[in-house]
Amino acid sequence: MRYCFDIDGTICHTPNNAQGKPDYYNASPLPWMVESINRLYDEGNHIIMMTARGRESGIDWSDLTRNQLAMWNIKYHNLEPMFHKPTADIFVDDKGINVKEWSKKQPLKKGIVAGAFDLIHPGYVRMFRDSKKYCNHLTIALHEDPSTERPQKIKPVHSLEEREEILRSIEYIDDVIVYDKEEDFLSYLSEYDIRFIGDDYSDGSYTGKDIDIEIVFINRDHGYSTTKLKTKIYESLK
Repeated sequence: MRYCFDIDGTICHTPNNAQGKPDYYNASPLPWMVESINRLYDEGNHIIMMTARGRESGIDWSDLTRNQLAMWNIKYHNLEPMFHKPTADIFVDDKGINVKEWSKKQPLKKGIVAGAFDLIHPGYVRMFRDSKKYCNHLTIALHEDPSTERPQKIKPVHSLEEREEILRSIEYIDDVIVYDKEEDFLSYLSEYDIRFIGDDYSDGSYTGKDIDIEIVFINRDHGYSTTKLKTKIYESLK
């Protein structure tokens, strides 16, 4: 793994001087961070130090920084100025925020996708993943039993509670609501900004097409389907 660590405020405490600027000369290391970085280094990981020192002032703090890292006994491979982004698997920074956490703090764009989601397969997971690209809050409208209104549909094997438990464990899903009839689901749409539908319905053969809501058709050429999966299970038991 490649780890990239910011310096000031992350691996050391850097006070401000009388002018309110960072006093790099009097920076002091954080022992726990030093130990953690050295452990990662000893485990064979690649350690990168990255700093914005001198970014605004134009002063070259490279020698001071290298001397401090040596004095603090920090093991690392590269020191990168913050004029370009290095390649790393994990960035550690006191001013950074994980993109998932950041997106949760932004104004909500609420998306919704409906279905019975009886046997979860990779096709469903890809649909959830692709849907989440367009919103930061994804709700699954879980149909209790589509066969009650459309006899051609197959009755779910998993109970409603089992399906909801599985759906809530998937990282792309933020909420699950349950509905019994199609008209109930359509009444929910006014609370959402965007609706996701499989592209096999791009011909307009879906209910609620007259409702004023943004529609995104999600690619479903992956070949997975619940019916196919149930058929394979049935054939394997014969």
